Amino acid sequence: MIRVALNALFALALLGGAPLSSQTPAPAKGPDKEVAEKIVLLKECVMDKKMARDAEGVAAIDVLVQKLQAGVEDKDRLAIAKALDGALTQGKLRPHDNISLYSAAAVALGYCGLDGAKVLKAAYENKRYPKRKEWAPLREFFLRSLGKTKEESMAKFLTEEAVNNTEAALMAAAGEALGNYEEAKEAVRKEIVSDLIKKWGEEEELASQLGSGNMQALNAKDRLSAFLDKWNATLAKLTRQNFKKHLEWQNWHNKNRNASWQ
Repeated sequence: MIRVALNALFALALLGGAPLSSQTPAPAKGPDKEVAEKIVLLKECVMDKKMARDAEGVAAIDVLVQKLQAGVEDKDRLAIAKALDGALTQGKLRPHDNISLYSAAAVALGYCGLDGAKVLKAAYENKRYPKRKEWAPLREFFLRSLGKTKEESMAKFLTEEAVNNTEAALMAAAGEALGNYEEAKEAVRKEIVSDLIKKWGEEEELASQLGSGNMQALNAKDRLSAFLDKWNATLAKLTRQNFKKHLEWQNWHNKNRNASWQ
């Protein structure tokens, strides 16, 4: 239930502001007074010892997202990213089942380019959010938002999380995030595709060894169930191909890994 609610919040946050245009918005001229006001308000909400103002904080973040979409000066974007970093790292730690402030901050950081990407990666690795199942939904937000930045310098990190993490939900989220790199350099896309196809094959091979008491095979089957659809969608975006099965992807990749992709 928590993951469903968080996924719904993630989608709502992405759709709540004005739609992104196909072109980069023109930066605003001069510092934005409202940005500064919302940053101050957000910090007050984050530092509230009773943790009773999170809804106000989320509303402030929503305004900042709309500002980012409309276009802000570099100094304002950096200030927003810093404020969102504070939302994730300062104040009392909210319970793992009451993280609307954190998830909203994560979504907003997806619009902050490299500055946001650095904050998201640091938050994902921060011991403040333990590597335990109850915190996995929030860490999924970090990964998906990291992909939204489309920063190519983070592609390798996301790929490593997709293929090396043992938490099925995080493997799925990292693979989904990589789908944002459909316009990345061909070399970047090729490396992602190669690693995902290889890992997919390894998991299928392990899952095929199902037998009495074979927990490794059962775990592999669970991981495949979690990531298969998301990884398949990412492979389709990065290659401009449309397959469904690992063998089909493997055969195509063997023939085209050294060819020029569209």
